[in-house]
Amino acid sequence: MSNIDLSKLAVIPYLDISNLNGRFISTLMFYDAGTWRMWMPAGDRLIEIKASPAESFYFATEPETPTDICFHFLDFIAQRASFSELQKPILGLRDDAFNLSASLAKISHLNTTSNIVGQGVSRMVVTEVEYLFSVCRSVFDLLQEIASALWETIKLHDSSVNKKPLKETFSKMVTFQGRASTEQELIERFGLPQPLAAYYVRNADFFMTLREFRDNIIHRGAQVQTIFSGETGFLIQHTLKPFSDMEIWSEEEKQPNDLIPLYPALCVVIHKTLSACEDFSSTIEQVIQFPPPIAPNMRFFMRGYFNEMFSAALHDAHKRLTQRR
Repeated sequence: MSNIDLSKLAVIPYLDISNLNGRFISTLMFYDAGTWRMWMPAGDRLIEIKASPAESFYFATEPETPTDICFHFLDFIAQRASFSELQKPILGLRDDAFNLSASLAKISHLNTTSNIVGQGVSRMVVTEVEYLFSVCRSVFDLLQEIASALWETIKLHDSSVNKKPLKETFSKMVTFQGRASTEQELIERFGLPQPLAAYYVRNADFFMTLREFRDNIIHRGAQVQTIFSGETGFLIQHTLKPFSDMEIWSEEEKQPNDLIPLYPALCVVIHKTLSACEDFSSTIEQVIQFPPPIAPNMRFFMRGYFNEMFSAALHDAHKRLTQRR
């Protein structure tokens, strides 16, 4: 796209190029009126080709299939906050969404093929659990990288706020003198408006849980406790942290010897991670002024190989968390 004159983008009827303001266009794939439309750079111009995505993001008024997902945070960033200097963390967030869906699919696949894999299947699941937590942990730092850059460059609705540079990592934002920061401390340390300070406080406890699990595995040589292969799926001890603090299982799911299903817990961890992302985008939308959408009247959809399973997993997690309240 760097060699394409902006005026050449006028060939694409779905884009508003009048107010790009240094933003990059996240995709040239569109779904409209039952038809896929895609443009590709060819020298100094764009040409329309016939193509349909297998794993990609696209703009549309409605999803092509019900399992294509529109996350508010990915939609908001692609439409209004896709500034060129944020391209690396933005693309990282999108890649992590695909990776989380693939990770759940691998665990499900290992369950259905456990009789073929044999006794080593639990070790394979352990490594996947470690990876899944690492990805969820990294999502928060990608969000913080975006937040920090936006904070430096974007004009706030409230011009009276005295901004101070934000920390480069989420952990440094939410901790102060070895403990979790309060809203008031965040406001005083960084000049944050109250809604943004409240966002950090709301998500601090879950982030600290992710960080503790990930750091114990990566930096302290700890191991995930034994994962058992049962008739209905992989099982873990209810005492295993951080799952011991979850109360998401029905009585029918609980097994003898204090064993509980692993898969629903992983779905909840991913759901909470993505909910923090949704919370982030909804909050910054309140306190930061952004340019208008790049593709007006459309939304940004995620289409992947494992979307059907991913959608079902997030729906199940939402149901469990809602019933717990």
